[in-house]
Amino acid sequence: MAALMTAAALWATTLSTPVQAASAAVMMSVESLTIAQRGHWYMRPLAVADAVRDSGLMAPDRTRVTAIHWRYSLTSAPGEWQVMLCLEERCAMLAARRGKLTLPTRELATAPFSLKVYRNGRGVLKPAAHLDDIQLVIDVESLEGA
Repeated sequence: MAALMTAAALWATTLSTPVQAASAAVMMSVESLTIAQRGHWYMRPLAVADAVRDSGLMAPDRTRVTAIHWRYSLTSAPGEWQVMLCLEERCAMLAARRGKLTLPTRELATAPFSLKVYRNGRGVLKPAAHLDDIQLVIDVESLEGA
């Protein structure tokens, strides 16, 4: 019984020990997105893990994304568009051409992030519109000892 209590005490000590995290901001440029059709979703995968790895700051599989700052330009009025930042099927509407999204849960940098764009209406869009100058700053933290 003493060994069991010692193991339980050790487990409780391990859980109560604070985990220190290193944090950083990683900048990322995203290729332009051409929108040629109204009423159709366009998607651009975001290589967050590659940006984290290329920064040399942290290993993507041991890094969590805490927030994403964005900026983009678009060749039409904002009210006609829906621009979303997605993680698999969970998406958040980006209501302005620049801003910050704090993630409610910290996701691994290796998660499948994407940018989705929708132009209201139907039919061909002439001339085609472009989502350009897409800049992301990704706030990340790496858990030491995780």
